[in-house]
Amino acid sequence: MSPADADGGRCSQVDRYKTSSIAAYDGPRADRYDESLIVRLLDLAVMDEFVLAVLGESLCTSAILDVGCGTGRLLERLAEAGARDLTGSDLTSRMVELSRTRLSPFEVDVELYQGDAETGLPWSAGSFDVVVATGVLHHFYNVKAALAEVKRVLRENGRLVVADPCFLTPLRETFNALLRVHPREGDFHFYSLREVRHLLCTDGWEVERCERLNWWAYGVSANRGSLGVARLNERMRPPSRSVTRPA
Repeated sequence: MSPADADGGRCSQVDRYKTSSIAAYDGPRADRYDESLIVRLLDLAVMDEFVLAVLGESLCTSAILDVGCGTGRLLERLAEAGARDLTGSDLTSRMVELSRTRLSPFEVDVELYQGDAETGLPWSAGSFDVVVATGVLHHFYNVKAALAEVKRVLRENGRLVVADPCFLTPLRETFNALLRVHPREGDFHFYSLREVRHLLCTDGWEVERCERLNWWAYGVSANRGSLGVARLNERMRPPSRSVTRPA
């Protein structure tokens, strides 16, 4: 197989995965997501509680980006806790619409954008104090590209807060073996707590907090450090579409 054929095969794989991800969360299933069995069974609020505990009172004065904001569940919790500078992005337009509806009762400055963190976020370097990603990391096909974009849009010493499913080792390894053959409904790879810590540390993040939240989830917070926002600005890409705000 030639390099061109190999690249074409990989692009085709990525395209198929992205198409399946959008299909899973851009239709009626998105409307039922918060009431789905998996959400009720796993009690995803434990991830939100971790984010609130890590941020504490600083959330009231921080510019916060929720990557993969979904139906706006975490954004709503942050608004209720006193956050006033909130931004959310998601891969699908339906999730963005649901977030907008959910947050409409709050007198909060909320920016919502449909886009893919792996291919580029529309904000300039150093735009946020905090980036949160709950239930999102296992959806990334190219997790390093997504983390590079997160690092770019964070200010010096900005914070990344991640909470994601990991499950017990035998179950996680079984899931991952199946997903290598057939990624399903946007799921691509579930990381162990050790893998996430290693991923962040080798990419230059300063891991501050790293813990299991229960038998199926973990939480990690990490500091971006002072890598030079000006240098990151040099490779900034302009947004491919306008950012939409709630009415």
